[in-house]
Amino acid sequence: MDAIRTWTEERIAAAEPGERLPTVRHIMREFRTAQRTVETALKPFFEDGRIVARPGAGIVTAECLPQSPRQSFAADLLILYRNSDSRLARVTLQEVAARVKAAGFSVLQLGFSGDGQAIDVLERIGRFRACLIQVNFEILTVAFLAALHRQADHIVIDGVSATGIDVDAIGTNWREALSIAFRKIRENGHEKIAFLTSAHNARQIAMARREFELLGSSLPDPTQRWLIELDALPGSYQIEDIAEAIGRHASTDGGLPFSGLIVWGVVEGFILERALAQLGLEAGRDLSVIMLGSTDFQSEHLGRFDVVGNSHDEKLAVFERIITERIGDRSDEPQTHYLPISHVHHGSVIDLTSD
Repeated sequence: MDAIRTWTEERIAAAEPGERLPTVRHIMREFRTAQRTVETALKPFFEDGRIVARPGAGIVTAECLPQSPRQSFAADLLILYRNSDSRLARVTLQEVAARVKAAGFSVLQLGFSGDGQAIDVLERIGRFRACLIQVNFEILTVAFLAALHRQADHIVIDGVSATGIDVDAIGTNWREALSIAFRKIRENGHEKIAFLTSAHNARQIAMARREFELLGSSLPDPTQRWLIELDALPGSYQIEDIAEAIGRHASTDGGLPFSGLIVWGVVEGFILERALAQLGLEAGRDLSVIMLGSTDFQSEHLGRFDVVGNSHDEKLAVFERIITERIGDRSDEPQTHYLPISHVHHGSVIDLTSD
């Protein structure tokens, strides 16, 4: 139903006053759903006068959009997200939207594939009290940021890649998480360590790669570190790609030159588990593994991989607090909100010091 409402919102934004919109039957075919579902999805648009039903013409946009009693805000919160393969990213936004709605505020969610498309839609759909944007490590351009500021009183960003600008940024310092994971592996006697991560040039990712190189220089033999890069964004790694990237370093008998592996960017634990299985490896038996991610998102670590990162529930609570305060027009300066980091043991690190 949310997808139909988002689709309708975009159609209304792009239409001229009095322009005819697709029929209910057309929408039923488009979304492969029942008539009652479509009618329920369209009901709010009829109630607020943005669309009307005319005999012989069907559904048309209003000749003049009604003025909202709330200063013509299209909704309290606009959630914008760049389309990605990350299920965790989508789940986060869905849960934030549910919490904000439960608090009595209106929410509109829109996905986009490029800045130009998003800016064009933004200019058509009105203003918002606040906007939450998820860019999934991609660049947030100056033009896009300016468009957001024109359409929203406050901007909240999922992630701390964009700092030092007039937005609230919420996320994890992954360099800190990497440092904690590296130290945990070292404390268990490992001196040959690899880091599997994205090759993307996003600031957070590039800084984590640089941090690993610096941490690796402290090893007894600094050459015994391996940076394994995947040509994909976090959240979109494939089993075969991980297996191939790690397997590249294996000897003819299948042995690896490193005993510890830190992994960042896998958001479904079964993907890492199967990739290791393809190489005949099991975490905690043949290789020590620590994932960087959400400590309480079960499908990410499966309860089998040690994980260093933030609590998903705590992240949602911070989003809810900051967004509702901004919708209420809290006037203090925007800031970067770093989430606390912790280490949760699940038995995937071998203690070499006890041998």
